[in-house]
Amino acid sequence: MATIFLLNVLAVVAIVMGLVFRPAVWRRNRKKALKAYAAWLLLYAMFIGLSTGPTDVERYPPGPSSPYHLPWKAGDRHFVAQGNRSFVSHRGFHEYAWDFVMPEGTEVLASREGRVVEVEVSFDGIGLKSNVLVIEHEDGQRSAYAHIQHGGALVNVGDFVKRGQPIAMSGMVGQTVFPHLHFYVINQAGNSSIPISFAEVPDGVPLAGRSYTSENSAPID
Repeated sequence: MATIFLLNVLAVVAIVMGLVFRPAVWRRNRKKALKAYAAWLLLYAMFIGLSTGPTDVERYPPGPSSPYHLPWKAGDRHFVAQGNRSFVSHRGFHEYAWDFVMPEGTEVLASREGRVVEVEVSFDGIGLKSNVLVIEHEDGQRSAYAHIQHGGALVNVGDFVKRGQPIAMSGMVGQTVFPHLHFYVINQAGNSSIPISFAEVPDGVPLAGRSYTSENSAPID
């Protein structure tokens, strides 16, 4: 999927380079080039429309009864840059992941209560490896929060955290080109992400290109 996205970017770069450095050649061939790119863009749009986004919606649990809440402060709203089965990177293990756009240093809250089982915050800057924090829940599922700030964990391995508790600061670390929180839930076997729903999201499942307001806060005892 990333290859298809990269080809589209390279096509745009090629057109711009032609305009800047070979204007005479571009003028002679611009109609053919634009027609070819338009055809490619149409196919690309069809691919995005037909081959991305959630499938088998019956696999997602009902939203209102979900134990998961959006992982940021109640009342705040964030945009979904990529949803499940997206066109760049959310395939395979990360098929059921979301990219929530948020400025660096935004407080990340626990989506669901559980025990912290992994904290990796030693990386800094854009690169192959990312910082991640993982919380295990009572049913064996584990929620993961990635791209958090260098040294940005607010909890430690072994801590029990409540839903709505601040656990980390968001960042721009690892394989990313913009600051966001990469969130997903891992199955008990640890070999795949799984479809989940969020309690405050209409229909349960956040969709790419939309913004959502969190209702996440620590429950009253």
